[in-house]
Amino acid sequence: MDGTRTDRRRQPARWRGRLIAAAAVLAAALITLVLARARAAPPVVALADTELARVTREVLVERVGGPGRLVPRHVRWLTATHRARVEQVLVEPGDRVRPETLVVVLRNPEMDLELLAAQRELAAARVQLGATDRSLADRAGAIDLSLASAREQASAAARLARQAEELEAAGVASATARDDTQSRERELGERLRLLADQAAHASRQRTAELGPGHALVAALEKIVQHRERALRDLEMLSGATGVVHSVSMEPGQWVESGYLLAKVIVSDELAAELSIDELDARDVSVGQPATILLGNTRLPGHVTRVDPMAERGAVSVEVGLHELSPGARADQRISGEIEVRRHPEALSLKAPARVTRPGHFSLYKRTGPSTLSVVDAELAPATGGRVLVKNGLAEGDEVAITDLARFDRYPELALR
Repeated sequence: MDGTRTDRRRQPARWRGRLIAAAAVLAAALITLVLARARAAPPVVALADTELARVTREVLVERVGGPGRLVPRHVRWLTATHRARVEQVLVEPGDRVRPETLVVVLRNPEMDLELLAAQRELAAARVQLGATDRSLADRAGAIDLSLASAREQASAAARLARQAEELEAAGVASATARDDTQSRERELGERLRLLADQAAHASRQRTAELGPGHALVAALEKIVQHRERALRDLEMLSGATGVVHSVSMEPGQWVESGYLLAKVIVSDELAAELSIDELDARDVSVGQPATILLGNTRLPGHVTRVDPMAERGAVSVEVGLHELSPGARADQRISGEIEVRRHPEALSLKAPARVTRPGHFSLYKRTGPSTLSVVDAELAPATGGRVLVKNGLAEGDEVAITDLARFDRYPELALR
């Protein structure tokens, strides 16, 4: 009896526990559903604060650009040819000079001593050559004298031999006398031949022995001329008509060979030197049209030189100007653009905020009246504040070009 009453009292408590557990599960499910919906809801961006641009098809020019400066087209660099000390500086920046204008005087006592030593060696070589020449000339003269005597003796022996033959034929002289004269003739003829060979050999020997001496003298003369020219170069002339751009030396200063002493602008013709990013410079070549921006002035030109080497991530590109703005000066800061490619029918878009160089970019494309979805597009900067659409977008697509980088982790945005 008592056990039955106890079971009846326990049943309501058991049902209350089950209801509380069910309510807790239901509350957790509702919270989870609310949070899931909150996470799934895309962020909202205001239509008034978001600029949309439409992809269109048009003629488009692809350009690359960079900062730069105006540089003289023709410049003469005056550099030290030898290590020397600056004695006098005779010009200042802005001075007008002519080819014969003396710019700087340098001095090096060691070069003076080198010239004296070279002149001494040249004089000694000339003396030695003269002594050798006189010795060989004396020997050749003695041989020539013996040869002349032998000719006369051979000529006389030949006459005697002919006379002996005539006398023998007339019965006046004997055959022995004839033989003696003929033998004498042959002896003197052989002697004459040997002396002639000796004279020819002496002539060849003289040429061979004097050749090295003449070569040594000629080499020493060139050395002396080089030393003299080096000393003359220490008094440096402008070498051209122009204006002194800069002077980088002071009296008393020692300079090394190759040191830049002064810079002379030979003409007023200027060119533009642009610094182009090394990746963009791959498409730049000589002859491409370019535009130089000098303040509010746009100057037309074309690429005249592209450096083969990159320095600090940039390539130097020289642009020849078709015309020059009044008041333009060397070293004036400029910027410029180079036309690297022209597309007659290209998909283009007003340049989004983050597109400053070719590459792939994540953009938000309008996929519904109030929806923006992220797309990957391949773009390249072009002229007139527009970009070339290479991939990822189609004609007529609307794209948000406002900077929405803060929403990069969301695949969709709500447009209100």
